[in-house]
Amino acid sequence: MMLWIWLLITILTAVVELITTDLVSIWFTLGGLAALIAYFLNASQLVQIVIFIIISLVCIISVRPLTKKYLRTNIVSTNYDRVIGQHGLVLKRIDADTRGEVKVLSTEWSACSFDNSTLEAGDYCEILAVEGAHLVVKKINKGE
Repeated sequence: MMLWIWLLITILTAVVELITTDLVSIWFTLGGLAALIAYFLNASQLVQIVIFIIISLVCIISVRPLTKKYLRTNIVSTNYDRVIGQHGLVLKRIDADTRGEVKVLSTEWSACSFDNSTLEAGDYCEILAVEGAHLVVKKINKGE
C-alpha cells in the first residue's frame, strides 16, 4: 500500500512541477523519492512518513531561497520605474478630483497629485511613484 502512496506522491508532485516550472512541488518529489527508498529498505510506515516530512522540509528551507534567487526568469522589465525621480511637464491640469496628464521622458502619462494640490498645464513636477497606469507627482518650483 505505501509503495503506491509514495509512487503517487512522487509522480503527481513531479508532474505539477513540470507544469508550473516555478519550484512549487519539487521538494515533495524529493521527499517522496526518499520515502520510496525507505520503503524498499523495509522501513516502517512511521519512519517513511518522517523521512518524507524531514527531507521535504530540509529541501524547502535550505535550497528554495537559493534556487529562487538564481532562477528568476519571469521578471519582465518594463522600464516604468525609470521615470521615478524624473521631472515632467504637466500637459493637462491636475487637481484633487481630476487626473491630468504629464509628459516625462518623451512619454505622456495620466497623473494625479501626491498631496491633492493643483498643478496647471505648463507646471513642472517630480514623479514620486507609479501606481498602476498613472503617475503620482508633486509640483516643483522652477528653481529646483
